[in-house]
Amino acid sequence: MEVKDILTKELVVFDLEATTKETAIEEMAEILNAHGFLADKTTYVQAVLEREAHATTGIGNNIAIPHGKSESVTKSAIVFARTKALIEWESLDDEPVNMIFLLAITDSDKTDGHLKILAEIATKLMDDDIVASLKNTRDQEEVIRILNEGVVEV
Repeated sequence: MEVKDILTKELVVFDLEATTKETAIEEMAEILNAHGFLADKTTYVQAVLEREAHATTGIGNNIAIPHGKSESVTKSAIVFARTKALIEWESLDDEPVNMIFLLAITDSDKTDGHLKILAEIATKLMDDDIVASLKNTRDQEEVIRILNEGVVEV
């Protein structure tokens, strides 16, 4: 399982209205729920917030990768969102977040799937060109292309 397998343009959102970590997770979970990826949104959100309570998923550079283990995920997916406002996330670099990758991974994919996806995203986000491109694009398909192929020099 790779990012390209579980991120679709319907799951890419610009200008998310949320102003707190909790509302961002809630709003992004609603997108998953609306597209049939969750059997129980409340249980899923609770699992993600419990994971956040243990350690931040704010990795720095205004980016967070929240996730949680929940049996309520019916099909693995990633929601990518950029927020209108910067959100306090207790990030590793103490900077707020405005780019969020919410992971929803099924139990059957959890064995190695979620760690592989986390590693794949984290590796790509170490590339400053990829981060800059994600911060600047307004095209859903471009987000998917950047995450799958990286930044193509023209």
